[in-house]
Amino acid sequence: MIPVMVIFVCFLVFFCKKNKEVAIMKAAGLANFETGDMNGFNPAVALHEQAELLPYDTDYEFPKDRIEFSNQLGQGAFGIVMKATASNIVAHEESTTVAVKMVKHKNDSQAIRALVLELKIMIHLGQHLNVVNLLGAVTTNIAKRELMVILEYCPYGSVQSVLLKNREHFIDQINPQTDEIEWQHWTEFLAMRNSANNYTFQQQTDSFHNDVEVGLQNVTQINHSEDLEGCSTESMAMLPMTSMKNHRAQRIFNTTDLVCWASQIATGMDYLASRKVVHGDLATRNVLLCHNNVVKICDFGLARSIYRRNNYKKKGEDPLPFKWLALECIADNVFSISSDVWAYGIVLWELFSLGQVPYPGLDANEQLYHKIRDGYRMDQPQYANQNIYDVMLHCWYVNPETRPSFYDLKCRLDGMLPDELKDHYWHLNESYLAMNDMRKERNQTDYLAYLGPPDEIAPATPDCTSVISS
Repeated sequence: MIPVMVIFVCFLVFFCKKNKEVAIMKAAGLANFETGDMNGFNPAVALHEQAELLPYDTDYEFPKDRIEFSNQLGQGAFGIVMKATASNIVAHEESTTVAVKMVKHKNDSQAIRALVLELKIMIHLGQHLNVVNLLGAVTTNIAKRELMVILEYCPYGSVQSVLLKNREHFIDQINPQTDEIEWQHWTEFLAMRNSANNYTFQQQTDSFHNDVEVGLQNVTQINHSEDLEGCSTESMAMLPMTSMKNHRAQRIFNTTDLVCWASQIATGMDYLASRKVVHGDLATRNVLLCHNNVVKICDFGLARSIYRRNNYKKKGEDPLPFKWLALECIADNVFSISSDVWAYGIVLWELFSLGQVPYPGLDANEQLYHKIRDGYRMDQPQYANQNIYDVMLHCWYVNPETRPSFYDLKCRLDGMLPDELKDHYWHLNESYLAMNDMRKERNQTDYLAYLGPPDEIAPATPDCTSVISS
């Protein structure tokens, strides 16, 4: 009799505990976290409005005890990002430096739900060179609102911080007589990189990167904000090898870097658009710089979800991306690929003004909105030529349907770069595309394929010739 009573009590305790967990999950909007609810998935509704209905892929589950946390990289109004070391999270690596994103307060249902949306979008998004990719997640205590999203670590911080800290070391390569960009520095570097001394040069540059790590905390956005004072490979090629140690406190960069970053951002956004993902908060603060001068787009929805619910009304010290928003975002709270294109135009302005705040001297308020609606646009930034400025202006068309697609933008920016440089980044992306192919071979369902286009989607053909010539 006693054993039966013990079993009954244990069952009752377990049943009550599960009911309590279910109640907590429902309260946080996470009732279908693991299995999803594809019966309610509507192809006509934008992904970011129903991402919680997607199933969680348990292949991404990672043991918490294999994560060793170090320092905090950054924090925002709703969450924090920690630098950590994860054991055996990447194939053929015993330990990998990662960034771990968490919400700041576990009782913030809105923030935890937004991070869940971001996690599920990243799971089903696939991999790309120019996107911060998901490596794993810790969800075992999701019922207690504990969630860790493990991401690629980008050691050089945000592009915004790189621009702001190194303005005085910028090299302008635009010829004032012809308004054309002169590429000779990159060509010289490519010749050296492909020479017999390439291996030694790469060893020295990798050593240089390791020597110059410097942390920087960004307290206004949820992103990786450790800014390491490294140099791009192209920029380092312009420095005598023996004098590199004397340049630890600076990063030399030039117009080639700006166009290269702009092209990669357009390429990453084109990939997001092809997967029907609307970013909603594209800015240089949400683009991170990595090794090989690669930039990666981060933050797919946490800030946007909360801003949408707050109607973009500033509260206390919460960040507000008003100056990056398209007219329809402000007026109608409508987000689309086209509104991301508007924000990309602002990103271009940030890049070629070397990190200035958009609409300098103007407050982010209703008057600015009316001014933009009535036709005002920012002047050409100091370090852009007319060709680049024209791209910005096209992104800022009032009618969303007349703005270029990210495919168009990728082609236009690629057309400004030397072929060798385009080929370099194409090859770097091959391993990410291979991982996507492996996922398809495992017959994993591509749920995003069921969605209709949120706006314009990149054409299937990779040929950019017609776009560039137009």
